Amino acid sequence: MQLTPAQLSDHIATHGLPVVLSVFGDAPLLVDDSLQQIRASARQLGVDERLRYVQDSQFEWRQLTDQSASLSLFSSHKLIELELPEAKPGREGGDALRRYLQAPPTDQTLVVLGPRLKQEQLKSKWYQELAAAGPVVLANNPERQALPAFIQQRAQRYGVPLAQEAIQRLALWFEGNLLALDQELQKLALMDLPHPITIEHIETIAQDQSRFNVFALQEAIVAGQLETALHRLQRLLEEDSEFAILNWMLQREWQLVMNLQQADNFEDACRKNGVWRNQINAYRQFCQRLAAPQVMARAAQLLAQLELAFKRDTGAQLATLATHLVTLYCQPQAVEHIPI
Repeated sequence: MQLTPAQLSDHIATHGLPVVLSVFGDAPLLVDDSLQQIRASARQLGVDERLRYVQDSQFEWRQLTDQSASLSLFSSHKLIELELPEAKPGREGGDALRRYLQAPPTDQTLVVLGPRLKQEQLKSKWYQELAAAGPVVLANNPERQALPAFIQQRAQRYGVPLAQEAIQRLALWFEGNLLALDQELQKLALMDLPHPITIEHIETIAQDQSRFNVFALQEAIVAGQLETALHRLQRLLEEDSEFAILNWMLQREWQLVMNLQQADNFEDACRKNGVWRNQINAYRQFCQRLAAPQVMARAAQLLAQLELAFKRDTGAQLATLATHLVTLYCQPQAVEHIPI
């Protein structure tokens, strides 16, 4: 069973504290939220002994096995937290987890924590058995379209009434950085501001704290979301992100579109070029946007200029060229009259 962090407390209240529970996600705030909910529920149920392990160079998997075989001298139930920082238990860890899960002790609750899982990890035997043994909480960053609703719910937790424009600005400024968003909402809760808090208050008090990696920019480009893509590009440039990776991604997307446009079977070409099934429609539209030969030729010229500016310091503005190229990828008609 998969749960969101918002569903976790009700699930425990209804079904009790399970003997095995997992929390995986790419949002540290939501992972910690989930863990705090589990700890609070455990305390309410009289669990006062908690052990925490982290899979690092000092960790030995027999510690988990020893715990499963031991009886607690201090409480009738133990909470055992096992963090897998890379979600890669390895062969020894996978075997240890499977042995534990074959007959999990009823006087213990094992909570396994880790990052967002990749497809190969989701298909692994250790994860399949873990998911079958108990609920899995998905503590991932909300998608961009779901972020305003998340902000509103989070603001209500702190008693912070927000105007819709203020919510939208916070979504723009704090996308990908939920920890900073949460801190900002707590700060707003302590301030004596008129209600509801408006966009003017937000612009006066807060500042853009959004964080992205190159692949978040790539998602916006493929989806043709120009405003989102330009905002993410701006933040990457402001944070002095590794420009070589950005340049590589922009080149890769051009080459990928070229390969897909020339293919006889689009879906088969997507599979061969590593496009996920849920991205096929987005890439189909991406290819249609760049279908005109002059658009692809223009993109190739910009990529060449960007490469020279990056490697040979030709004096061209990297940010200007990257902005021009991202705009071309998202809305070719918006830059067709701008000379290169």
